[in-house]
Amino acid sequence: MKEPIKKGDECIVVDGVLNKDSPNMGKAVTVASLQGEHSVYGRIWRCTANDLITEYGVRGIAADFAVSWLEKIPPTALPKEERKMVVNE
Repeated sequence: MKEPIKKGDECIVVDGVLNKDSPNMGKAVTVASLQGEHSVYGRIWRCTANDLITEYGVRGIAADFAVSWLEKIPPTALPKEERKMVVNE
């Protein structure tokens, strides 16, 4: 069983409101806080990273993501420096 996403986890954005055309696809993010439960998307997490695009089209350092849009990066998968290089290529 996979451990659920929690504050402080590092994740890759694997989906979004625009499905595979979402502007944050493939970006590495850090889970910052639980925003609540959405009636359609379920649990919503606020995540941080450089250069995120919010649902309003605003560029910033934080955006909200449904839990199903995030894939947890195992802590031992890659060093943080290497993760950024892989994700941003």
